[in-house]
Amino acid sequence: MEKDKVIIVALHDKPDLIEDCAKILNEEWPRSKTARMRTIENSNPNLPISLLLIKNTQQNKDEVVGHAKISRLPLVPGTCLIESVLVNPVNRGKGFGKLLMEECEKLATQFGFSWAILSTHDKQEFYRKLGYEFCQPVCQYGAPPSSASHLLETTQPNKASETVSKTGPCEGSVLKTKTAFPQPPPLPEFTNISVPAKKVYMKKSLKQ
Repeated sequence: MEKDKVIIVALHDKPDLIEDCAKILNEEWPRSKTARMRTIENSNPNLPISLLLIKNTQQNKDEVVGHAKISRLPLVPGTCLIESVLVNPVNRGKGFGKLLMEECEKLATQFGFSWAILSTHDKQEFYRKLGYEFCQPVCQYGAPPSSASHLLETTQPNKASETVSKTGPCEGSVLKTKTAFPQPPPLPEFTNISVPAKKVYMKKSLKQ
């Protein structure tokens, strides 16, 4: 492991590296540069804080190799959110991710947080080894997640035809019906399509 070759600093202490930070984040999770810069340039000593994992290259230049962000959860007192945790591909497998998470948790305890929560699509095993357990989703913003139960409500199916007038006593009376629209053809079946993993939430107690 190469812990001695990297250092962790706050982004607001290294503003010259903000574009490099945005670049490695966008390489992992593509979005516009403007939107990405907006989410990280607000790093400050009072949270949110973006932490950079950097190492010095042979050209004596700081290289951003990792990132993590710590934010407050307004609706969950005593709990912080750790997000956008990333080590660039060429530096994975060296223990840098664990080092970055340990620094996040250390800083979170200094702010008085008792719990840390994060979300992930595909790194559940990594976080489980660090002591995280699955938990219910949380809202990062100032209002609780809206329930989607109304989207599951169903209405009574329409009948294929509905009589609107009955045959009258006079010859030539017409039976009027409302015919249902034809059903669309079935969708084609596709195979070997990768479905993105569902995002899950995990938490860890920071109390020693």
